[in-house]
Amino acid sequence: MNPTTRRTRTVIAAASVLPVLLALTACRGAKPSTPGDDGDDLRYGAAPAPHPDVTLHPDVVIVSGGSGVVRSVTDGGLTWRLDPDAGNADLLAPGKVMFVTGRGVGRVVDARRDDRDLAVTIGPVDITDVIQDGEFTSEQPVSLTEAAAYQFDDTFWVSPSTEARSEPAASATPGRTPAVTGNALTRTGLRSSTAAAPATTGALDVEGLCCADGVGARFSYRDSGLSLSGTIAFVMKQPTAKFHLVIDGSTITVAELRIHGAAGVRIQVDATTTTGQNVHPVAFVPVNFSVPIESILGIPLSATVRQSIGIRTGFSAGHTTIRASGEYSLGGTMGFGYADGRFGARWPGGLQVKRNLVDSVDGTSVGANALLIDYDVKFFVGLGAVVFSAGLYAGLTTTMGITRGSSIGFGGLQGLANREGCNRADLTINARYGIGYTIPALVAKVINFFLKIFNAKPIAAEGGIPNPPPVVNLVNKHWVTNRPVCQH
Repeated sequence: MNPTTRRTRTVIAAASVLPVLLALTACRGAKPSTPGDDGDDLRYGAAPAPHPDVTLHPDVVIVSGGSGVVRSVTDGGLTWRLDPDAGNADLLAPGKVMFVTGRGVGRVVDARRDDRDLAVTIGPVDITDVIQDGEFTSEQPVSLTEAAAYQFDDTFWVSPSTEARSEPAASATPGRTPAVTGNALTRTGLRSSTAAAPATTGALDVEGLCCADGVGARFSYRDSGLSLSGTIAFVMKQPTAKFHLVIDGSTITVAELRIHGAAGVRIQVDATTTTGQNVHPVAFVPVNFSVPIESILGIPLSATVRQSIGIRTGFSAGHTTIRASGEYSLGGTMGFGYADGRFGARWPGGLQVKRNLVDSVDGTSVGANALLIDYDVKFFVGLGAVVFSAGLYAGLTTTMGITRGSSIGFGGLQGLANREGCNRADLTINARYGIGYTIPALVAKVINFFLKIFNAKPIAAEGGIPNPPPVVNLVNKHWVTNRPVCQH
């Protein structure tokens, strides 16, 4: 495709995008790829291939052999250990962009021989750092219900609150990659209707869930006299994704992403403390749920779900329990369109209460107590794996707060025995979208701590457009127990 033809298509597409916002222009088809027999492809992703209608950035180095030349992936996905004799592997150097598979793509921070391997440590890239010219679209919706779970075992960056423990086991010396632990990228739940993958981050155990009925996480925490467990989920009905992307001269000219199937939010939590000590564990769930998309113009894209969770407690007394569950429905599609330098977004709306947290809160305490749960989920279509995913993205951050008042105010010990109390529930949902990459700020801080070993330039938590990504408030509600004494 010559540049004149590409610009003509871009103008036509741009004229049609914003008036209908998310009505996609059918062009070249895309559909979920069918897993083959190559286990390496399942772990590490499919290889890119040259195509006359795609121009890659001059800094991109395509390593020949794809997943077949990947020996392992360590450092939580940051270091790719390759066959040093692979085609073009000798061209990998700091500043270049490695493109070995659709999951193994990133800016090279360090490349050196380590025993029989070539160990290449990478950082994030924008999709326009990889693709200079190309047009990509999904003719049919990409079903997310068959998503498979991918995770790294040695993800030292998953618990940002333990930054001091994130340094690799052995310090780096010239000519040698730091010692690492863990196995290569693993894959589970290929055919399950809801894939699940557990991860442990300090005292917080998290199990990511996806995707037939939505996305979510089961969590449990056992430490500091606190026993806490629960589930939070963004409920969806048979979710699908559609996208359209035009890159011309390393510039995004047209982009659209929409996720169908939004249904609501569900939460259940159970906490008991014997000490009243408060905690604030934060975890980036080191599991991607991903659907490989059949190669478009030789570029192996994926539809990917990424999650993180944070929990804050506010106990004022020991020997306290607090339990609650709730569900809220939302309707509509989430996503955005971009053309002529302007964005337009569409988000789920029409909040309805199916089961209110405030009506279910139960527990006992002589003081006031609170729980706050932050849950973030992002949907990507593009390149990369786990923490470094670049392309089109749309996400929701849900914050749920649960407050249980003292039972003593309801007749002293009798109120405590009767489990009396005033309850409050808060629900905030914010949306974000853009084209590029995002990394949770605390995770970026931990990764930068690791990259100091290589004297590498710190990575930014966000890149692409718009920068910073806009935050759109969708829901900001609170409810209080419907009793006169609780209304003040």
